[in-house]
Parts: sequence; structure tokens; C-alpha cells
Amino acid sequence: MLDPGVPVVAVALAVAPQLLPRLSAIARQVVTDHRGVMSSIGRLLEHLLRSPRARRIDRVSGCLHDKWREARRLSDGTFDPRIKKTTDQAWARRHGTDEVDIANTRYDDLPVDWQKDNRESATVAVRVIDAARRNGADLRHEDFMEDAGEQVHDEWLRRNKDWAPPEQSLKYADLSEAEKEKDRVVVREALNVLHSK
Repeated sequence: MLDPGVPVVAVALAVAPQLLPRLSAIARQVVTDHRGVMSSIGRLLEHLLRSPRARRIDRVSGCLHDKWREARRLSDGTFDPRIKKTTDQAWARRHGTDEVDIANTRYDDLPVDWQKDNRESATVAVRVIDAARRNGADLRHEDFMEDAGEQVHDEWLRRNKDWAPPEQSLKYADLSEAEKEKDRVVVREALNVLHSK
């Protein structure tokens, strides 16, 4: 009978030292699986503890990503791939790569650096809509849409002025209709999400 104070692994290694590489591989896999489970639990808790406003921003961000992906939809239901590098080290560790196909990845599964622009645009749109509601504005009126679109564009330009192409580097009033529409889409998606509660 084995002494209960002697670990079974130590006895196995004393009897069969050739098991060491296999036991090491199993231990590494257990640690990796444990980290993955703990990370998933952490993300779930973080999601559950988010404020109602943060959850609305998340929903709008996801809708904006889906709207962008829709233009890339292929006949088989997948999306024309768009491979990008990520600087999100935690995401890269979980996936074993620093490359992500942003078109074929749901918003919630994107690395944080590829969620960032949609989240920031959604944050502006939700803030503008909340303020307009508090002030009794008619959210269906063209004036509201233009004012909100301008605020979305101004914030986008502030964040991206270093690389923005010339046609997007203008003040909202000077943008082409096609460029203004990109900002209006952000506001429209936010309104759709907030009204569908």
C-alpha cells in the first residue's frame, strides 16, 4: 500500500521515468484549459456587471459590425475574409495567433483593438440620443439626424485625423452625401437598437 503522503505522480515517475514528457504535456494542457475557463468566466461576469448604458453601447457596436459585414456576405453565408493583425495579447493567447478575420468574426469575439472604433462610434451615438431624449428632441426629425451625424463625424475625425483620407477629413457640412450617410448609419443603428428594447 502506498504512503498517502507520496503523490501518485512521483511514484509513477519513479517506476516509469519515460512518462515525464507525457505528464508534462498533460499538465500544460490542464493549465491552458484552466486559464481558458477562468477567462471565459471573467468575461461573462464582466458582461453581467456592465451598466445598462454599457450594454446598449455593446448592442449598438455589434449591430454596426454586422452592418459592415453584410456588404461582404458571400453566397454560402460566410463573408469575404478581411485578415488583420491584433495587438490584443489576451485574445492572441486564447486563439494561438495574432491574426483575426474581422469579417468572419462576430463582434463579441473580436479582439478589443478591432472592437474599438465601433464601440467609440456607438458611445457617441448613444450619448447624443440620450441627451436629445432628455431635451425632448424629436428623434425622427431630419435636424436631429444631421446634428447627431455631425457629432458622430466630429468625434470620429478627432480620433482618426492622423490617417483619415482627404474626403473624410472635412467638416460634416462639407462632406459628400455618401460620407455623411456613413455617420447617419451609426445614428440610425443606435436608434434601431434603442427602440427595439
